[in-house]
Amino acid sequence: MKPNIRQRVFRLVLFSSIMTFIILVGVLIIGMSTIRYNFNEKSTTLSDHSTRYIQDAMKERSKVSLETLAKAKAEYIEQQLLDVKWNTKFFSELMHLYLSLPASDISRRSISNPMYKIIKSGEPYMNYTPELRMRGVSAAIQAEIDRVSSITDVFIPFGESFKGYESGFFVGSKNGYYIALETTADGSDIPFTDDYFLNYDFQKRPWYMKGKEVKEPTFTEIYADMNGAIGVSCVTSYYDGNGEFAGVVSVGYSMVYIYKAVIETAVDSDGFSFILDSKGDVIISGKSEGIFAADTKYLDLRTIDDAAISGAAKRMTAGETGVTSITLDGEEYYLAFAPIPASSWSFATLTSRADVLAPAIVAREEMRKQISDFRNEMSQIFITIFIGLAILFALLLAWMFRNSSKIAKRFVEPINELTAGVHEISSGNLDKKINVQTGDELEELANSFNKMTDELKDYMKNLTQVTAEKQKISTELNVATNIQLGALPHDFLKDCTAIEIYATMHAAKAVGGDFYDFYLLDENHLMITIADVSGKGVPAALFMMRSKTILKNLAMTMTAPDDLAAVMTLANNQLCQGNDEMMFVTVFMGMLDFKSGKFIFVNGGHNPPMIYRQAENKFEYLQVEENCVLGMMEDLDFVQQEINLNQDDMIYLYTDGVTEAMNKDNEQYGEARLENCLNNIDHQCKLQKLLEGVKKSLAEHVQDAEQSDDITMLAVRLK
Repeated sequence: MKPNIRQRVFRLVLFSSIMTFIILVGVLIIGMSTIRYNFNEKSTTLSDHSTRYIQDAMKERSKVSLETLAKAKAEYIEQQLLDVKWNTKFFSELMHLYLSLPASDISRRSISNPMYKIIKSGEPYMNYTPELRMRGVSAAIQAEIDRVSSITDVFIPFGESFKGYESGFFVGSKNGYYIALETTADGSDIPFTDDYFLNYDFQKRPWYMKGKEVKEPTFTEIYADMNGAIGVSCVTSYYDGNGEFAGVVSVGYSMVYIYKAVIETAVDSDGFSFILDSKGDVIISGKSEGIFAADTKYLDLRTIDDAAISGAAKRMTAGETGVTSITLDGEEYYLAFAPIPASSWSFATLTSRADVLAPAIVAREEMRKQISDFRNEMSQIFITIFIGLAILFALLLAWMFRNSSKIAKRFVEPINELTAGVHEISSGNLDKKINVQTGDELEELANSFNKMTDELKDYMKNLTQVTAEKQKISTELNVATNIQLGALPHDFLKDCTAIEIYATMHAAKAVGGDFYDFYLLDENHLMITIADVSGKGVPAALFMMRSKTILKNLAMTMTAPDDLAAVMTLANNQLCQGNDEMMFVTVFMGMLDFKSGKFIFVNGGHNPPMIYRQAENKFEYLQVEENCVLGMMEDLDFVQQEINLNQDDMIYLYTDGVTEAMNKDNEQYGEARLENCLNNIDHQCKLQKLLEGVKKSLAEHVQDAEQSDDITMLAVRLK
């Protein structure tokens, strides 16, 4: 007699428990040694990896911090320079105001001359070019000086704000005089020489010549003034009341502010900062010697042999922001830089790599110590766990031996119940409910069977109904498709010897919103229409049928060719009535006179057709008026146009389903491809072959992509 499931479960549980205990003891003995060995190896590896990670993380974090610092200092210097630009612009506009106001509205100010008086720091003074001094100051120039002398009222407070620094404010007139105010760092008097009095010609100075060329504040090159102070000037032109050039404003700016900002930027004892100009020259530096020192004999860092330094200099002069590594005097540095757009300079700071990574070295040693302590603790934990597991599994083995029979019975009973229920359900009794209450997966399985039988009954009930409804909808769509296609003309007037005409329509869905139409008004006039209704599917098809009927009925009632625009107006009004869904249709409608070749047409927001001229042997787009679409707004006027067609000339009409056909990369077919396609087809072929050529070109472009819109084409040739 074969053992049943209960007996098998009992033997399996008991045997499994015994074998588990035996294997576990052996595995634990072998595994503990292996784990301990592997743990020691892995902990060492982890220590190395962790320290490398910390070192790399701190390196990247330091680079971000250095780059942020460079940006902040660059922005600070940028703001200083922008303030100088604003001051220069302010002085320029103020001079323009003085020269524009009536003389009676301006008070004259007395200005000292350095030839006759010692000029103090912050005191305005005036001087002349040698040419003006020899020629003499005319009454007109003196009157101009009197008008602008009030500029000193503004110079004085600005000079106060720069007290303690070298600075200068200059207004140089094209007429040969200039007004100035200078400040010295120590407040001492402004030093002047006889040569300065007699020979200084500001109009030949670089600041004046550069300012004469620009209309907006612009910085000069870095220079050393007559006192040896490093500075830069911001210059711009100013204009008289007639908008003519009148002179140059210059604000000389001491570099002490910027120099102090550069010197105080270094983040460690070995680091320093500097500023590079657009020529690659170091103009300000916290380094007193070497290639990064500021020197009057400038060195273009972009041209030196060190690839790392020259590469960084090129990036700085290009206005980039970043951090890179360089080697200087045998030591590695991080170079962080950021642009100063107001002056085309770049700020940079160098920090020793050793100083950046010093915290990482300390962290590495601490990490190794912590991992060593952790390794010792884990060894004690392993021993404790082994003893605990051995005791636990011994108790578990005794409990399993005693309770194996109960476990087997409890396990098998729900399975028997589930098996019996499944047999009954499979025999066709879908009303059978399996009652298993174990609170585990078996109960979930039983509930799933019960739910499955309920859903199966509902599915069998609904399947018949759904199948019938789908069959009905499919039949109705087939009928709608046949009705829509039947409404389009398919007799292409083969008996009419004056013309050749052909058209096609391919809907994106079962039914579509495109349509074409053509019919003879009399023996000499042909009416052609092509249209595209907004949307797709059944709603578009219904609106299409309404639009086609209205347009044809109104066209058949025309009494003169000039009524074509009126037909569009009346059709638009009728389509607007009751159009609660706000649907619209684009329409191109034209009438061809066989005898004269005159083609009268009106475009209602549709794609421009293409015209073929036999004399030129090419297709090109017809120039059409961009009238509004039909169905959007009542009482609109439409512009009627006309052209003349000669023998073998053609008109090609299409909907946007042609030009907007997309491939799987969402690339449209486009008007250029359409024009190229038509011009590469034999123009003497039948129109059916012409349209088939366009359809083939569309298929090659679209390939496997789903058709996204209705595609409709119509062509007519005057024989």
